[in-house]
Amino acid sequence: MDNDGPMSQVALLINPAARHGRAASQVDRVLVRLREHGVEPLVLDSSSAEVARTAAHNAVTAGVERMVAFGGDGIVHLAAGAVAGTSTVVGIVAGGTGNDAAEALGLTGGSLEDRVDRSLEAPTAVDAIVRVDSDESLSGPSHAITSCVAGFPAAVNARAEAMTVPRGPSRYTVATLLEIPTMRSGLFRLVLDGEEREERAAVLVVANTGLFGGGMRICPDAIPNDGLLDVCLVGDVGRFDLLRSFGKVRTGAHLDHPDVSVHQAAEVRMEAVDADPLVRADGEPFGSMPCTLAARPGALWVAGAMTRPPGRA
Repeated sequence: MDNDGPMSQVALLINPAARHGRAASQVDRVLVRLREHGVEPLVLDSSSAEVARTAAHNAVTAGVERMVAFGGDGIVHLAAGAVAGTSTVVGIVAGGTGNDAAEALGLTGGSLEDRVDRSLEAPTAVDAIVRVDSDESLSGPSHAITSCVAGFPAAVNARAEAMTVPRGPSRYTVATLLEIPTMRSGLFRLVLDGEEREERAAVLVVANTGLFGGGMRICPDAIPNDGLLDVCLVGDVGRFDLLRSFGKVRTGAHLDHPDVSVHQAAEVRMEAVDADPLVRADGEPFGSMPCTLAARPGALWVAGAMTRPPGRA
């Protein structure tokens, strides 16, 4: 990327705990590369999630032009929550255990320096998922960039977050295997653009992008700038059938299963009739059901993003 002069008003939001602390050793490389582009960023305090959230919102309120988020989906979730609906551009430098947002938007390739370069490129408008109802249990951002999950994947996600080993995406695989023995399907009431339905399902995913859980292609055809959410339901399947189908989610081949269905809607109302009400988004807590989620077109300006689903022509 060529710069005619110093780029001002750039904030750097870092998750030093990403990849169990290994990302912290790469912060200096990120800073060096930014400075090679004439950027002297304001490094935001990220000593805790709450502190980082407050710092990110304060930076946007103060008029920062670009927020570079270095880490995994958790730090991207915080950044997206702060910049959604504003003119502040978010640059994503993948460096976490789960990099689903970066992977879905074509931002993971190359060296760390290449990823920093892309965080300074011209932005593309990307939709976000917004929680339009209020929930006192939701203390963090009300926006998500990848997907919101309920049922079995929410339980897996919570378990994976609490684990310290193994490192990398394999942590989600281990968490899945550990959760299988306690898995049970639940009854959900959904309203998709005004059309009500009740479904018994083990998995409920409302997706803006196609990936979740460390690279699984749960909604492989989701387009993050079409103003629609893809809703994937894995029906009342047994533990063995769910485990047997697990590998297929890596490639998107699970869509051929007769108990898997995908729907599209601009707004999704979710209620837990007889199911765990826990909801997670971008791998982070996102309150509980009942809740209403909606696509917010063009809510995010993401540097260097591609909106074609990975692996799609």
